[in-house]
Amino acid sequence: MYEEFFGHFGLQRNPFHVSPNPHGFYSTAAHDEALSQLVFGIESRQGMMVLTGEPGTGKTTILHYLLEWLNQHNYSTSYVFHTLVPSTDLLRLILRDFGVQCSSNHKSELLVALKEWLVARNAAGDCPVIIIDEAQALTSRALDELRMLLNLEIPGVKLVQLVLAGQQQLEEKLKWRKLAQLRQRVMCHCRLPALSLEETAGYIGTRLAGAGVKGSGLFPQETVEEVFRYSKGIPRVIHLLCEHALLAAYADRRDTIESGDVMRVARQFDLAGDVGVPAEAFRSDTFCRLIPFPKLNVAAVALPRELELEEEPQIMPEAAVAAENITAVAALETDRPAVIARTAAPAFVRRVVSQSFLVYLSAVGRSFMRDGRQFLEHCATWLGQPFGKARLPRYRRVVASVSAWLKVPLGSARIASPPPQVSSSGHKHF
Repeated sequence: MYEEFFGHFGLQRNPFHVSPNPHGFYSTAAHDEALSQLVFGIESRQGMMVLTGEPGTGKTTILHYLLEWLNQHNYSTSYVFHTLVPSTDLLRLILRDFGVQCSSNHKSELLVALKEWLVARNAAGDCPVIIIDEAQALTSRALDELRMLLNLEIPGVKLVQLVLAGQQQLEEKLKWRKLAQLRQRVMCHCRLPALSLEETAGYIGTRLAGAGVKGSGLFPQETVEEVFRYSKGIPRVIHLLCEHALLAAYADRRDTIESGDVMRVARQFDLAGDVGVPAEAFRSDTFCRLIPFPKLNVAAVALPRELELEEEPQIMPEAAVAAENITAVAALETDRPAVIARTAAPAFVRRVVSQSFLVYLSAVGRSFMRDGRQFLEHCATWLGQPFGKARLPRYRRVVASVSAWLKVPLGSARIASPPPQVSSSGHKHF
């Protein structure tokens, strides 16, 4: 279905995939400025650079583009994207990305190993770069210890460069008084804004062209304006709106995306309230029209463990035969046409169903027997007459005693008397 969906619009692949792709990098004045500043700061060994922006504005895409550029120019790199870790674990992640081997768990020895490696890389003409994404989640202690890494230097040369990327909260953290020294180390600070209407149109066109479609016929101007209205120029939201609008148009077998498609997607994902459009109840049958309902292969479904025979096959021996037949059917799933050809299909199905029902009844019967036996054991213990396997036939007398006691009216004075006792004079009563 996915290939048919792309082929309907002449697409070779998904133009609006959510994963960052440096090869799909869209160049705007702000993005070009940010990349140029980061590259200049790294090449001139400024030490520390910061990249901030609202969620979905393309920070991670820029970082992936920068990483590929650094690798092509033989820079050693460490890319950390999970920042909810203690500062020592953060240092271990950096060492692992650099390929530095250190078996110690002491921070001092980890730092010594890192410095020795950095000195060796500097002698080889390398300038390693540490890139940390989602840096707004770092603790103040972790941020301050990252500042200490910038002290790893030799006279006149910094041994490592640091790039921090994060949301607006990172800017707020850098304003804290206890991080004043870190803020003073920032030699480059780039902020990514949202796209304008013209940039949104160019962004959509570039993504479509990269997937094999040229021209603006697929997304008319009024549709692009609707996308910009609900996305506010955030690339991640643009991807969401455009991809689902394409699915809706394909379900209707249309060749162009209408503004109504975008509006319905925006309402579905709660993006309409910010622009004054009232929300509506969820209503979407797009996928039901695109994808057939998944149906299970009943004969290949294995029996639950609670329906398997345990220790009492004598209750219903035919249940074991039924279980074996059903297991054989599942095992011959890959040769189903040959099995059906050798069997009368209706009779075969009836036999499997009936035997499955027998297995179910057998399991229910065993369950009732176990529960009843446990109940009688509890009652006999409560009456002062416990019994084991050797005295199991006494359950009839126990049942009679308990039944007689339970028949006493609730308001009767006999209710306060002790419960009836079971005679223990031996087996002659049975």
